[in-house]
Amino acid sequence: MSKKNTARIVIGASVAALAWCGPVLAQDTTGAADDNSLQEIVVTAQKRVENLQDTPLAVSALTAETLQARRIADISDISAAAPNLTTTITPSSTTNIAVHIRGIGESDPVLTVDSPVGIYVDGVVIGRTAGAVFDLVDLERVEVLRGPQGTLYGRNTTGGAVNFITAKPADSFKASTTASYGRFDYFQSRTSVDTGELGDSGIRFKLSYLHKQRNGYTDDVNQPGRRDPGAYNVDAYRIAARLDRGGPLRIDYTFDFNDSRSYSVPFQLAAVRPDIAAYLSNSEALGGNPLVVSRDRLNSLRLNQGQLRDEVMGHALTVEYDLGDDITLRSLTGYRRWENSVARTDLDGNDGLRGFTVSPAILVPPNRFIPIGVTEVDVFAASNNRLQTQVSQEINILGKIGSSIDFVLGGFYFRERARENNPQQLTLVLPSPAPIPLGPGLSTNSFGVALAPQLAYRHTSSSKALFGQVTVRPTDRLGITGGIRYTEDKKRLDQSAALVRDLRSDYSQFNWAASIDYKVTDDILAYARVATGYKAGGFNPRSVGGSFDPETITSYEAGIKTELLDRRLRINITGFHSRYKDLQVSQFLAGTGGASSITVNAGKSTYTGIEAEVLVKPLRSITLNATGGYVDRKFKSFVIRDAATNQLIDVADEARFHYSASTTANAGIQYESDALSVGKLQARIDWTYRSRIYFHPLDRLNPFNQQISDGALSRFDARVALSQIDLGRMQATVALWGKNITNRDYLYSGIDFGSLGFAGVVYAEPRTFGVDVRLDF
Repeated sequence: MSKKNTARIVIGASVAALAWCGPVLAQDTTGAADDNSLQEIVVTAQKRVENLQDTPLAVSALTAETLQARRIADISDISAAAPNLTTTITPSSTTNIAVHIRGIGESDPVLTVDSPVGIYVDGVVIGRTAGAVFDLVDLERVEVLRGPQGTLYGRNTTGGAVNFITAKPADSFKASTTASYGRFDYFQSRTSVDTGELGDSGIRFKLSYLHKQRNGYTDDVNQPGRRDPGAYNVDAYRIAARLDRGGPLRIDYTFDFNDSRSYSVPFQLAAVRPDIAAYLSNSEALGGNPLVVSRDRLNSLRLNQGQLRDEVMGHALTVEYDLGDDITLRSLTGYRRWENSVARTDLDGNDGLRGFTVSPAILVPPNRFIPIGVTEVDVFAASNNRLQTQVSQEINILGKIGSSIDFVLGGFYFRERARENNPQQLTLVLPSPAPIPLGPGLSTNSFGVALAPQLAYRHTSSSKALFGQVTVRPTDRLGITGGIRYTEDKKRLDQSAALVRDLRSDYSQFNWAASIDYKVTDDILAYARVATGYKAGGFNPRSVGGSFDPETITSYEAGIKTELLDRRLRINITGFHSRYKDLQVSQFLAGTGGASSITVNAGKSTYTGIEAEVLVKPLRSITLNATGGYVDRKFKSFVIRDAATNQLIDVADEARFHYSASTTANAGIQYESDALSVGKLQARIDWTYRSRIYFHPLDRLNPFNQQISDGALSRFDARVALSQIDLGRMQATVALWGKNITNRDYLYSGIDFGSLGFAGVVYAEPRTFGVDVRLDF
């Protein structure tokens, strides 16, 4: 796609708000002038409560009403929430996520490689994107901060941050329950109860429970529907407690637990090297199943995969104490634990293949050829056991000095322990110097070597930081903000397989940010910002080299935020230019050592782009929204070692930015009627677009990279609801919904196994639809 056409899509998505309508991107009843105007959006992106339109940052937000209308319950659903944001499920899982903001993110789920997009729940950082797809019961708001957030949020936010804020206990009793049913025998029940204040104690509770289950969306002929790829059975609950007696002290405590039993998303073989295809073409004649290869979506597969189990648990304790009228001391303590087991995952999309194999002795001197005969062949399969625990502590002092100075001072501590045991099974296909007879009229020019590599390691990391940010307002219209953060990180890798090593490293970094904002009028804010970010270095246990250095970013950003036509039209536009140094790039490779990857400091890159968000309410009953984002990404240098010459070469001209799109857009329409005799009608439709995505950075290392890339995607979702149905002591809501209603085929991910000679893809869910029935007491 040309840059001119790309720019047209971005601009068109913004203008589309005049032709499409959709849900309010984020709403709050606070500050609503009347039914004809847009409602105020409240965010805490700078660790204090403020109006979105007064926040000199590129931030998008969705609140409870929008989350419910879009049926968003976890991070995998938020791609349409902000411009230049993409999320996708990675292979061999249902809970691992790759999140990219402005083209910056991480796709490798190994537990030693950090994501440059920070994920937070109630202010507690989620240390790993592996296992980060879990249901968050009773979400109140989601905030997406675009661009480096190195001052207030610290390391590993070079791309941005996503904040999930859960609902606080209500002051009075209320309860709700929702039952849902949909395609693939989808069933969900969700119940939430607020106790209200217990007597005059100031104590309130919110208790929530969710159960959901679904059959898979691709048929595995070897399994019943409840074990098909993409099937899940999830139980989640949350307990929130709040102490607030109206004095200087406020205490909030939350506990969340998520138990997921699922089956990995469907992996199908999409491309095979000719010699391997010839070797496996004998499978059926040898009593096995035929080889199945297709780049198009297959509705049925023959797999051999077991159950995935994920248990996620978290505690968060927030204590606030007002030291005076304008100063508050806040303590935020978090503990989280994620345990994952994978009985078996199938990464060749074919079960029951048979071929002629020999002993692995052929690979080591004196390279003896010891025939084993015709056996069942695993092209690639694996199992896994992972555990990650973390504790974090943050202290903030927030306040004002007079009426013109706001400040935040803080300290942060984080400690994490993780372990992984990842045995794998694969077959290495090698050429035979002479044809090998297999039976009457049957021979092969290749033989297979069954290998069982293993990855096993323990990893610990800790981080300490001090930070501060001050905003000075010399006049009512002018604001000047400056911030600084100092971070120290320590990491250790204790590995027992496939390599035995004990690696340790320390890192430290100063980050800073400065911005200026000016109220051109009461309804127009202009701002400019310069910020730096830092992603810690570390170790990759799959790589022989092992260690990699930190990466750094400097970002220049300018934007304008407007509310026009008596708050009926809101337009926010941001332009940015970011420069990366020592960019960390994960490159997936596979060989005799199994699934492997290398993380290298590739060199320098730049990201230049534009983002636009439009929200308009032309009539009281209609709201229209649109977002558009475009990033022009360039590698200035990408240095690798040429395997043929053992020399360092710069391949910047051929390198690709993987797992992220250069262009994103979203547009929607929402209609909401006045109260009718039977209730209130709401109807909405959303369109989401992203441009082509590649899954590997270099074609020379992954020759099927082009073939398994995913083209541009346009997707439509819709929902129609009748709410406020009076049933006496309760009100009901009935909603019909559909996702991907035009049934577009698109990919979650793809893997090119490089020297092993094959590649596969994972197709995302086809069209889904269902009905929700909610009762509010």
